[in-house]
Amino acid sequence: MASQKDAQEFLSKLRCCRPQSFFGKVDECQRGTGFILAYLEEVSGEVIAGDLARELNVSTARIAALLKTMEKNELIIRYQSATDNRQTVVEITQKGIDYSAAMKKQILEKAELLLEKVGKEELDEFIRISMKIKEALDE
Repeated sequence: MASQKDAQEFLSKLRCCRPQSFFGKVDECQRGTGFILAYLEEVSGEVIAGDLARELNVSTARIAALLKTMEKNELIIRYQSATDNRQTVVEITQKGIDYSAAMKKQILEKAELLLEKVGKEELDEFIRISMKIKEALDE
């Protein structure tokens, strides 16, 4: 059985080795602004703000705040649904499309750099171990 001291040391090392500049961008793409932009690019037809809340598994208030910021940054536009005035339709703008593409490009470039500097075999081992950690924590 691992001691509390070992656990604290492990967590400290884990915090130090996580490259925030890379994983922060990945996290942003998987939830929040990046997720919403990708979702809007992929889905055809009207996207209702409530649908985004369900997809992200967050409250409608959280989505409303995020959409307000995204609209202020001109990444999306919001308007009332023509069929139901109670619903807000969300649409991606060209600036949003460009921002999403730039974010994806930056992540891919960082991943290419990782593959070049660390090597595919070691990164595959890292992924294997990470999956083992995930499975242990999900039990």
